[in-house]
Amino acid sequence: MAGQNLSPVPNRSKRLVFWGVLSVVLLFAPIRWWDKLILIPLFGVVLGTYRRFRISPGVLKQRWTIAFFDRPPLNFRLKRYTRIEVKYVAQTSTGEAMMFGLLGFLFGWILDAFFPWLGGTYQIWFVRGTDEQVLAWQGSSQVHYENNLETLKASSGLEAIVR
Repeated sequence: MAGQNLSPVPNRSKRLVFWGVLSVVLLFAPIRWWDKLILIPLFGVVLGTYRRFRISPGVLKQRWTIAFFDRPPLNFRLKRYTRIEVKYVAQTSTGEAMMFGLLGFLFGWILDAFFPWLGGTYQIWFVRGTDEQVLAWQGSSQVHYENNLETLKASSGLEAIVR
């Protein structure tokens, strides 16, 4: 995948090491073997699944890694799109805490903070008309959002609209 990665780029080796340590801890945990056989692969899927975005001149590449296995990249030609749209999705709040309890509130916050490709407060989309759009980046960091938006604007030549 030639071009520039949009940050942050997930670190596969750190994830593999964390999964290995977690698996060893689970092997010695006082739980049933059946539970261990389910939890170890499940943690591998959760820790090894992420999405990466890469911008090249005229092309946005989106690649999923599922359970540490890379899928082929999806290529989107930027000349098809007319603008960049930025959406801000509010993080979990007291409303979620009241509806789902403190555990639901914490779970939403953990997902936003540690797994931004599953959620995240900032979303940057390439848009064409009213019916066609493609996700260009998603995350929770203000710094990464600002850097990636500038990179996408410079690479595509499109103007950004904040919603």
